[in-house]
Amino acid sequence: MNPNLNILFLSITLAFAHTKTAFSQEEEAQTDYLSPFNVIGAKEDIPQLEGTGSVLDTTDLKPFMHTDVNELFRQVPGVYLRPEEGYGLFPNISLRGVDSHRSAKVTILEDGIPSSPSPFSDPAAYYSPTAGRMSGFEILKGSSQLTQGPNTTGGVINYLSTPIPPENKSFLRASYGETNERVTHAYSGGKANLGPGKFGYLLEVFDHRTDGFKSINDLGNAKGGESPVSKNDLTLKLGYEFGEGDYLEFKAGRTDLNAKVSYIGLSEEDFVKDPYQRYHNTKLDNMDSEQNRYYLRYLKEIDEDTHFKATVFHNEFDRDWYKIGKVRIKKNDGSYDNWVSVGQGVLNKTNHLNLLRGSGDMNDTAIYDGNGQIKYKHNDRNYKNTGFQASLQKKWENHKFEIGGRYTKDHYTYKNYTEDVYNVSNDGNESAALSYDSTIAGNKGTGKDRISRVWETYLTDEIMLGSLTLTPGIRYTRAEYQYKGDKEQVNDVLLGIGSTYELNGHLAFAGVHQGHALPGYKAAEGGLEEEKSISFEIGSRGSVNLFEYELAYFHTKIKDMIAIPSLASGLGEDTRNIGEATIDGVEFLISKNLNEAGTFGIPVSVTATFTNGEFDTTTGQDSEDRYSGGLPGNQIPYISDFQYNIRAGLEFEKWHTYLNYHWQDDVFTDATNQNKINDYGVLNWSAFYTISDGVGLFAKVTNVANKKYATSDMPDGLRAGAPRIASLGMEFDF
Repeated sequence: MNPNLNILFLSITLAFAHTKTAFSQEEEAQTDYLSPFNVIGAKEDIPQLEGTGSVLDTTDLKPFMHTDVNELFRQVPGVYLRPEEGYGLFPNISLRGVDSHRSAKVTILEDGIPSSPSPFSDPAAYYSPTAGRMSGFEILKGSSQLTQGPNTTGGVINYLSTPIPPENKSFLRASYGETNERVTHAYSGGKANLGPGKFGYLLEVFDHRTDGFKSINDLGNAKGGESPVSKNDLTLKLGYEFGEGDYLEFKAGRTDLNAKVSYIGLSEEDFVKDPYQRYHNTKLDNMDSEQNRYYLRYLKEIDEDTHFKATVFHNEFDRDWYKIGKVRIKKNDGSYDNWVSVGQGVLNKTNHLNLLRGSGDMNDTAIYDGNGQIKYKHNDRNYKNTGFQASLQKKWENHKFEIGGRYTKDHYTYKNYTEDVYNVSNDGNESAALSYDSTIAGNKGTGKDRISRVWETYLTDEIMLGSLTLTPGIRYTRAEYQYKGDKEQVNDVLLGIGSTYELNGHLAFAGVHQGHALPGYKAAEGGLEEEKSISFEIGSRGSVNLFEYELAYFHTKIKDMIAIPSLASGLGEDTRNIGEATIDGVEFLISKNLNEAGTFGIPVSVTATFTNGEFDTTTGQDSEDRYSGGLPGNQIPYISDFQYNIRAGLEFEKWHTYLNYHWQDDVFTDATNQNKINDYGVLNWSAFYTISDGVGLFAKVTNVANKKYATSDMPDGLRAGAPRIASLGMEFDF
């Protein structure tokens, strides 16, 4: 985004802070028009939930004000995270132990709308809503299988954007930290009487910039440099209340990302030396993307027992990741070895690794002269996701019916690309740096676009029988996939039932649900089955000696498990069913203010997740595939056996301070269980001081102990978690 435009938008937003409406404002109870569009509703709805779920609101987010979604979700049990680049740009999230790769098997929503660029054709895309601009998050597991989609086995995550304030309000938060990190979040909005109803608006900007915590190595006199990241979000909301229970809202938003991030990590040897380095010849790697989102939604309370809601939406995502795609070595006779693709073990081949380093070393100088070539590729793609969704809720006697549906068309355009070839002399000095050789025009062929047209509908009935509540339901999906001239239709029916029972201040809940992960565009070619599952959970929540708790056991059986196609997984554009798996575990949460009756607060919360996720069958053989070689009893990659999070604070009238510690067990990185990422724990600290009404000062330090640890070895090579980073900022709320 043009920085001048960004400054202009911020100036306009702040100007509204000083603008007083000419319309009269009434002090009255505000109707909540947004909860009906949410997945759970509000935090107050959690106690009656028929499964496990969490709503993160200001009380959960403000203690640390994280911009990385991985850090935000550490406090939620049953969520498994594989950070990649250190900023949460491309999160890999699992719920209930499903494959975490690119969050493809978790339904990701923003304001109840699918936010993946291509949720049906290819959900493993490089976009995630900006966590730092959100007002809250909903994470629903277990009971989400029937009302939410497309992928229903693990659960759903709903990002909640900043709502239109009920009264005139402006907000500004700005911070500065190490690595020249600058984070700014500002918005202004409100509601005013206009004609027979009320008009509301919101203008919002979120901007995050940093020089990055990774340094690209110099090579002789050839400079490497920093790895900067710049992300900017703009949002506009307009709303109109026609009368009580009659509401219309429009949203438009845009996200721009420019990040010098690489598809290539580090070898184990280089990671031990310095986990925050980058190989010199990856210095051109860069992600450039933009996302535009729109919706128009309508809520109508037909009567006290009947509610209708509908949304029309359109999302568009363009991205070009200019990155190393292939490497090859030159022989002494002047010929070249075959190209080796990144994601298929480049760092396991000494000669190719040294070519990236520019180190001048080859393991067989009798064959190789130390020279080679690196091929950079423009991965330039466009995604359009358009549709509408609606639902009707009706209470009748002891029943609460809900019927809903969504039609979606997503169109993934794999543009014709170019590849730039660079020569590398590999003599250990600046002449080993990249030297442009030529450009090759690529072509994906005819019919390369991936198109999905999907209709989803569901019906649930909440039956209230005194202390017992039963909620049976059914979900139907019809997906038509089109790719390379082929078409295929997938039809599926899912059944389930959930229940709750109130007993002496405790709520017992249980449920059995079928689930699925849709096969994506490859289904058009035939031979690929949808992933199916059946899940069971049982648990309880309530209070014991004033401690709030939630305890749940879950068991999921997966059939025809799908390996997500990606260069990072070694599958490239291929995908396949890899067999069966079973995942079971226990989730635990406990919280309390240890000094609730005192003059200051001591909030404490502990969450923990125990998991056993194993393959039940062999997963097939492919030497370049991370999912190959799995045997019955082998663990599912990147699903930890045990993880926990502890948060504690001191809250006085004028100042607060908090500590948060997260620990994660080691994880296997492939189906063979021969390689693993070690366990790690990270401690964060924050403090807040109220200077005056609406003005505050804050400081925080992430990774207080400056622990060096690996979070992943995907796409190709080890990735480091962020080092210790301290920041200081101010907040204005008026």
